[in-house]
Amino acid sequence: MTLKELINRCDFKDIASIIVKSYPETPWALVRFKEAFDILRHLEPEANPTNREIRLVGEYDESSQTYYPHITRWGELLDWKEELSSEIIVEDELMLTDAEIAYHCLWELTYYGFDQSTPEKVEEVFLNMMGFGEKTDSSNPYAMAAEKLEDKLRANTKIIFEKGYGLVERPTTNRNRAKRKRDYRMRQRIKTLKRKARVEDDIRRLTTNTKSFKREELDYLFKTNLITFRTYHSHSNNPNQRIDYLTDLLSKWVSDDFSDNTHFLLMFRTSSAYPLVQSELDMIQNFFSQYFPASASIRYGYGNDENLGTEVSLYFLCSY
Repeated sequence: MTLKELINRCDFKDIASIIVKSYPETPWALVRFKEAFDILRHLEPEANPTNREIRLVGEYDESSQTYYPHITRWGELLDWKEELSSEIIVEDELMLTDAEIAYHCLWELTYYGFDQSTPEKVEEVFLNMMGFGEKTDSSNPYAMAAEKLEDKLRANTKIIFEKGYGLVERPTTNRNRAKRKRDYRMRQRIKTLKRKARVEDDIRRLTTNTKSFKREELDYLFKTNLITFRTYHSHSNNPNQRIDYLTDLLSKWVSDDFSDNTHFLLMFRTSSAYPLVQSELDMIQNFFSQYFPASASIRYGYGNDENLGTEVSLYFLCSY
């Protein structure tokens, strides 16, 4: 059985129950697994497979005296089209249902179901984990200021010396009270700058390729107590069902509690070839007027992203 055959014969509801049981503290992961599952459903396997295997082996847990599944090629499942052609091999001591096997494959393909539901995002996260992470955005003044202050704090609190073939950091000792207070103030300033950098990034996401939001209208976000952002993407493969896909995704697989939030900013993007039509705009406003608290302030924005094809993306911020 190949991964493609496995995905086609599974119902995501069965996989979801395993995710909830395995990670009850991270219900947010459900929606990312669901998006990844639907991507795999629509993708065609590699035309010329290279006889790859996804092998599930049993790792013995002495405390429970049982075997738990483990995919031997951890960190290598990156090319989803190629992996769809891979033959799934399950060791005899593992008694797994199709849904359980699919769960373990999805877990590896998405790196724990984090906020990456596309092969490109998974590769980006993998590079970050391997130490080739994202660089500070030089166009974001708050991010640059935070980085400079962190470098200064590190110079104040670390002694860096060469040992063998590399550099080693060692904390300084016997720092007096005045220096400790100065370091504390620097850490608080870094924390403030990093929050402002995140808000700046959010504002840029909302104002790129759209005329719906103006920069000056969003400056209030710097003064909010808490901002939460979410990104969702339709994977319907049918332009007539893409809004239905998003509303189904939010109503069934998103468990966030938005009741404390007072302001919501929603940015929908499509390609210029497949803009939102009036019936879709009506569906959007009807759904979200009921989805969010009745007293909330909701603003809608619409923009372009030529990489979306027939699909639609949703980026929204909620704050109070």
